[in-house]
Amino acid sequence: HHVIDGATNISVTLRDGTSYDATLVGSDAELDIALLTIEADVKLTAAVFGDSDKLRIGERTVAIGNPLGQLGGSVTEGILSALNRDVVIDDQTMSLLQTDTAINPGNSGGGLFDSYGNLIGIVNAKSSGSEVEGLGFAIPINDVINVIGDLSEYGYVRGRVALGMTFIDVDSEQLAWMYGLKETGCYIYSVDSGSNADK
Repeated sequence: HHVIDGATNISVTLRDGTSYDATLVGSDAELDIALLTIEADVKLTAAVFGDSDKLRIGERTVAIGNPLGQLGGSVTEGILSALNRDVVIDDQTMSLLQTDTAINPGNSGGGLFDSYGNLIGIVNAKSSGSEVEGLGFAIPINDVINVIGDLSEYGYVRGRVALGMTFIDVDSEQLAWMYGLKETGCYIYSVDSGSNADK
């Protein structure tokens, strides 16, 4: 989702360099997944889904992606370090696979595979910094499978409430004073334009 969020044109480029215009079927910011479709003029080979619930720490992993947006088809190898690592990304906690497989900018949306070539995750994040190495993260494929049916059929994930409001917890008199409020409590900080709350 974060790769195509706000895009006006989306294209998919195959390993041989052939590029196709893509249509966004639907996306889910909570899981950070987007479902695209293309009209290819050749038969394409689909990836085989693995079972991320059966993974074990220490298993080999392979990431295939487009690091730096220029090195399509790059392959890196490592091991699974954690299966349900809670990681905060854009103020949202996600339960992700952790791997020391090299993940670089541009790898987001690429596949994380097991040693048998089964797709076990979708790469979506890495920890960065001068003292950080080997901290890559992927969305478990079973979580992805659970939402792509809804994205395919409805264009969104059913059962998720999206009010379109941002709240702030004013839990001290000092914070209340800073916001010009007389009492502590939970306040509506903003309302997204066009959201359910706005309507």
